[in-house]
Amino acid sequence: MKCIHSLAAVSSRTVASKHVLLGLALTSVLSGSVILGISSTASAATSGTATAQAVQDFLDQPVQNRRVPNRRSRDAIIQLVLQAASQRSGIPVNQLSLSRLTATTFDNSCSFNFGEICNDIYQPISGWKAIVNVKGQSWLYHVNRSGSRIVLDPKVLKEKPVSTMPGAYIDAVTTDAARRANISPADVRILQSRQKTFGNPCEFNFGEICTKEYNPIDGYEVWAQVKGQTWKYHVDRAGRRVVLDPKVAASTAYIMPVALQTRILSDAAARSGLPASSLQISQATPRTFSNACVFGFGEMCPMIYQPIEGWETIVQVRDQTWAYHIDRTGAQLAVDPRVTSVGRLPVSVENAVRQNAKTWTNLPTLKIVSARSQTWGNDCAFNFGKLCPANYQPVDGWEVKVNSGALEWTYHTNRDGSLVVMDRRGILPSKVADAIARDIVKRSGPLVTPNSLRFLEVKEQSKRVCFLFSGCRNELAYLAIVSNGRQQWGYQSDDQGRQVLPVAITQVRQASDNSVSQR
Repeated sequence: MKCIHSLAAVSSRTVASKHVLLGLALTSVLSGSVILGISSTASAATSGTATAQAVQDFLDQPVQNRRVPNRRSRDAIIQLVLQAASQRSGIPVNQLSLSRLTATTFDNSCSFNFGEICNDIYQPISGWKAIVNVKGQSWLYHVNRSGSRIVLDPKVLKEKPVSTMPGAYIDAVTTDAARRANISPADVRILQSRQKTFGNPCEFNFGEICTKEYNPIDGYEVWAQVKGQTWKYHVDRAGRRVVLDPKVAASTAYIMPVALQTRILSDAAARSGLPASSLQISQATPRTFSNACVFGFGEMCPMIYQPIEGWETIVQVRDQTWAYHIDRTGAQLAVDPRVTSVGRLPVSVENAVRQNAKTWTNLPTLKIVSARSQTWGNDCAFNFGKLCPANYQPVDGWEVKVNSGALEWTYHTNRDGSLVVMDRRGILPSKVADAIARDIVKRSGPLVTPNSLRFLEVKEQSKRVCFLFSGCRNELAYLAIVSNGRQQWGYQSDDQGRQVLPVAITQVRQASDNSVSQR
């Protein structure tokens, strides 16, 4: 492929009498041809005042009215791209250079807009790829054929700052930081700022779980020094939205509204049985929770962005720390079940657990050894399910451990004890559970009935089975601990319930669980 550059000579008299745009004639131009080494300085020197005025006239037109003749489109595109880079970086056009310009065809609007995940729909857009040198950086632009759409690759601005932020935006950040820290705006120092295109509103708002949707927001990343700490902000281009990163500012001593403190301490007092005056909030941090599931400490949350503004709080209860989430209004409150160990079980829940345990074991003496509040993601998880759907339909309740002296097992109950679950039979295929129960009854005699058996622990394993003529394949196997409240047995079975064998209980407890590792 050859590119022949011919420069048409223009006399000074002609320049003086007419506005002439100096063009480059291209022959044998293919759609993938590349023009290299084009600088704004050289362009300005050759085209003169007429070119600058023509480009400025072009820029002053409404986008829908812009029309560039094909033979001259390359020179006009160069000037448009340089003008766009100048406006974004704050660097004069004559200090920028275009190092590469490539004619190309983009598959669709998504790829034209630098989308990360695009569909396969082919709706071609003819245009250009342009690379501009900006203070040692290479900025990649996508431009359509007419120059009416110019898009900068958001990734090129992630390396380092290239220009200072406008004063109005600095004031917005310093005002917000001063308000939060209860200091004068003059005491807030902007350490660094850089332009950035955020992929979507979730990313702009520091969301933890964001979709791959490309709905860009142009703005700035800003780092401010506040009382010796570094705070990170996101600011949109209009300066109307100023968002503080809660993780960066996590160590900051914020002043939490008294009403919210009272709400949290009252709940902790009710759960622990201690007076609120003996409890203390040791840490409170503003936070934006991605959705209700994340707010509620859900273990399996959908990737949707429905933000809840609120606080993440740590409460000191005796020698324990309890984590709370509360929204800005105090209407929504959640306690982390993984951190919190609750000391006082509601009477209705305790009675329901004891009644179930006595009915099953026929033992007069039983002890509740531990109880803690818990929020399960849905009914499947509440019923000891291991491979559960990701839908979030929370069940608040209690996890209670009971000891009979010889045995110990775990209950799940809802908040008031009207639902009590401890049998994990439902995890197994019914034919496997029935086969194990029949074998236990057969070996133990009339003292054990099928209705008295409960599956206290269930594990799933995969094993490799090979045959002489048909080769090898993976087969599922199950391990279980089964009890009638007085005795317990360990069992192993294939996935059809055809091969059922007793095994040591320690073998079941020490075995790995494939279903857990797959979650």
